[in-house]
Order: sequence, then C-alpha cells, then structure tokens
Amino acid sequence: MTKNITLLASAVAAAALAAPAQAALTATGVSCSGHATGLPALAGYVDCSGAWSGNNLNQADDVAAQIAADWSLTNLVALDVTAGHDASTGTLNFGTQSGLFVLALKAGNAFSLYEFDGAAVAGGISSIAYDTLGVGFFSPGNNKEHFGRDLSHATIYVPVPEPGTVALLLAGLGAMALVRRRTARR
Repeated sequence: MTKNITLLASAVAAAALAAPAQAALTATGVSCSGHATGLPALAGYVDCSGAWSGNNLNQADDVAAQIAADWSLTNLVALDVTAGHDASTGTLNFGTQSGLFVLALKAGNAFSLYEFDGAAVAGGISSIAYDTLGVGFFSPGNNKEHFGRDLSHATIYVPVPEPGTVALLLAGLGAMALVRRRTARR
C-alpha cells in the first residue's frame, strides 16, 4: 500500500515537472494585428502575440511564460526603451538587436507583444516606428473598444545565452586559435 502511494506521488510529481508552464495573462479580446498599421509592415517583424490586460512590468513572470509559449524564447532580460515617448505614434531607439527579440507596448490598460528578428535586417534593428493601434482593451460594462491610446512605456525582451552556450562558444574559439597558432608555426 505504501509502495503504491509512493509510486502514485512520484508519477504526479513527474507529470507536474513535465507539464510546460502556462502563461496567466488575460487577453483583452482586441486583435493586436487587426488594428496595428505600422508594425507588421516593418522589416524584421515576425508576429503578434495578442493584446493583454494590465501592465507587462507588473506581470513579468507571466509575460516571460507567454513569450516562451508563443515563440520559445527563454532566459529573457527586459530593457526599457521608452525614453520619453508618450504619444500614440513615434520611433523607439535602442541598442542594435541582431537576433530574435520581443517588443511590448503598454498603452491605456493593456499591452501587446510583438516578435522581431534582427537577423532578417542587414545590420540588425536599432529603432522601431511604432503605433499603439494594436494595443487595445474593452471598457467593462459598455463593451466599448479602446485602442490608439498614448504610450505608457515600451520594453524589449532579449534572450540572454545560457552559460553553457557561452562556454561552448569560448571553447570553440580557443580551439580555433590553437589550430591557427600551430599552423602559423609550421
């Protein structure tokens, strides 16, 4: 009997560990790509995850889980790129991104997540002309849709390589240097 309970507990624990984490964000019901006029036309634009209720900065773990579920990006660092922008349109400037990253635009009581690929643009992406038309929400009670509000803040989420990946890269570079050094001696 005790052995059966132990096996059952082990099976439940294994199933819990194997199940992927699910994001707990609340969708606003507004299509982030249906209203957005500029973002999908930009070079490097990949996809829109959705318009979500609340503030992405107050839901960091859930935002990370949503990004992982939608685009398999993990080990993220969040960078504020607002830099004084508070209008419904404008240009965000930031350090050049040469790989996949996610842009969160927060306006009103909602935010939207957009994936970009800096590798698809020669020289990477260092600025994005944005509009907040894809950041929308419904007013409770009167079912009125709001979108195009002034930007509250913008955040980019950039994956950071895992330490093992960096170690492997450094080991490869070291091996290449060793081979080159031996070849130069001959």
